Amino acid sequence: MSHTITRRLSALTLASALALMAAACSSGGSTATDASAQGGGSSALTINFGDQEQDFETLLTASGALNGADYKVNFVEFGSGPLVDAGFAAHRLDVGEMGDLPASLAVKSGLPVTAIAVSLPIGASEYLLARPGVTSISQLRGKPVAYTTGTAEQAFALRALHSAGLTQKDVQQVNVTLQELGTALDSGAAYASVVSVEQKVDYEQTHPNAVILATQTTVGPPSYDYLLGDNAALASPAKLAAIDDLLKRIVEAENWEKSHQAQWVTDYYVGVEHQTPAIAKIILAAGGTTDYVPISSAVQDSLQQVVALMASAGAGSDYSVTPLFAAAAEARFAAILKEVPQNG
Repeated sequence: MSHTITRRLSALTLASALALMAAACSSGGSTATDASAQGGGSSALTINFGDQEQDFETLLTASGALNGADYKVNFVEFGSGPLVDAGFAAHRLDVGEMGDLPASLAVKSGLPVTAIAVSLPIGASEYLLARPGVTSISQLRGKPVAYTTGTAEQAFALRALHSAGLTQKDVQQVNVTLQELGTALDSGAAYASVVSVEQKVDYEQTHPNAVILATQTTVGPPSYDYLLGDNAALASPAKLAAIDDLLKRIVEAENWEKSHQAQWVTDYYVGVEHQTPAIAKIILAAGGTTDYVPISSAVQDSLQQVVALMASAGAGSDYSVTPLFAAAAEARFAAILKEVPQNG
């Protein structure tokens, strides 16, 4: 989403992420917070929402979009898209958010999930940032580049390399947690790194000559973000109705964010990410919003291209993403987008 979060991920394969999630569930080690909708009666229905770094929780709370809902939303906080996949595998979630590569890995792992909403970042929210002296992607051949395996950031890195005729094999991956991607650049361990807007701003404070080699808006295919629904939840008429209503409120909340950017940056980057107000203002100036879009054949084709890109780079196998998409879910979300026009 445009309110770009620093998605923190241990360098795990999905299989090891599933094992970690199972251990967390058995020990009570996962993080969950209840955010009950206000003013909507006494319904006992709860939607378990796989969030990342309090992103949607903050947005829905700050905007007041949940007011009046007749269900509760239980936000279960995760550090990455692969761990949200693990939450689905552990049967803890009804809905979960993630980037494109984790969404494709959900298919590869056979998770019983369906794409129920898709968004497209408008403006830059991820950056391939190089240390001073590196001015082109082609200069990265044979050099260390930091990005985290299994995440949407990896898919973005491969897109950027591909734009210069390079593959994953042509660079030395520095595979650190997402929270360490900026540190890898600052320490000199990497010549370039995929960073969030916060990490970009932090690095540029001390390295004003750093060069942005690519953003997710300058390379293809497009980088969509996904909300996935658990198929068992979607098969329940009561939960399906609540999930559809929640999706409508999410689109409304995104409209609120576009017209309240200063408040959003303060609520999220200062209140949750603990940035200083001065840095928050720089993040605000960087811009970037999100549009929700129909779940079209173009979206599916883009995700299939991600899988093909990973396979051609030697970073995975080729497989079909078709099981992630369902005509009924696509029609429901298209109807929501018609009901809730988006701000420009």
